[in-house]
Amino acid sequence: MDRLAKYLIIAGVTAIVLFLGWYFRTVLLYIALAVVVALIGKPVVKALTRIQIKGHHFPRWLASGLTLLIIICVCLSLFLLLAPMIGEVVHLINNLNLSTLETQIDAPLEKVNEFIIKSIPSAGQNFKIEVYLFDYLKDFINLNTFSNIIVSLASFIANFGIAIFSVVFISFFLLMENGIITDTLSSIVPDKYEEKVRRTVKSINTLLSRYFVGISLESLFVAALNSIGLIFIAKIDFQLAIVVAFASGILNIIPYLGPLIGDVLAVLMGLIYHINNGVGMPLLLFLIIILGIFIVTQFIDNYVFQPLIYSNSVKAHPLEIFIIILLAGQISGIFGILIAVPTYTVLRVIASEFLSDSKFVQKLTHNIK
Repeated sequence: MDRLAKYLIIAGVTAIVLFLGWYFRTVLLYIALAVVVALIGKPVVKALTRIQIKGHHFPRWLASGLTLLIIICVCLSLFLLLAPMIGEVVHLINNLNLSTLETQIDAPLEKVNEFIIKSIPSAGQNFKIEVYLFDYLKDFINLNTFSNIIVSLASFIANFGIAIFSVVFISFFLLMENGIITDTLSSIVPDKYEEKVRRTVKSINTLLSRYFVGISLESLFVAALNSIGLIFIAKIDFQLAIVVAFASGILNIIPYLGPLIGDVLAVLMGLIYHINNGVGMPLLLFLIIILGIFIVTQFIDNYVFQPLIYSNSVKAHPLEIFIIILLAGQISGIFGILIAVPTYTVLRVIASEFLSDSKFVQKLTHNIK
């Protein structure tokens, strides 16, 4: 009976915690983002506090403030750089002439249409694949689409200021008061687990800090490589190239699926650019060149950038990471894919400390320490 009461209490407490987590999900999101910012800024704070001026070290509060200022300036600079360029891209899309597109792709698609008519007689003798493409584009690219986007952005911006202030405020104290999370968790658990908790949090901080810094650098490298290819090889307008390249770098944060979305976006923007500007090469060749640039960049990312990030930061085998990402995606879609690697890293570190007697856990966590 005592055991049943114990299980009921545990179930009740768990239910209350889950409900509170759901009810205060926005606050938890701010804290999670602040933790990510603090993990990215941690190496900078560490470097600044080592600086000595006339025998005096940099105060940690000042190092924390300067670190946040650097992060804010970088983000603001990117925004000021990309905002007018995005406006040009929107203008380019709004001025898209679909009749010009039909003229340019009519000849390349003629053989495709003939093949479909021969292979699928039910399609009819007058079947044209471009007709279906135009209908889709007309539904996708219209003023209503952009109106909905603007309304959504307005709603987002309404709460953006509160979110930014909250994240910056929390991040500052996480950076300034080194060990605040460790001390908080240590005060909750029994004394016999305190040392293990401190080791666990320290390992998690180190691994996740390396991971988020690595992911940020990977996105910049991918954006830089795509920018160079689009500007100097595809000869695309500088502003459009930068916007598309940075979008691909941001999307690259989403493992496996993000690069594919970036490729599709690049081809679509290349298609629109070719229609509006009359590039001096066949449309199909132009799109193949753009796709080739992104494929080469992805190849470099897969075989150079990602192994360095996953092996040196979270210290997990690429196959291991791939399976975890698949499982996370199956459970909760894009959100699961985004948090798969950090969550798995946290669970591995916890398992290495509290389930170290298991052979399976030993196999998974042998290279963490």
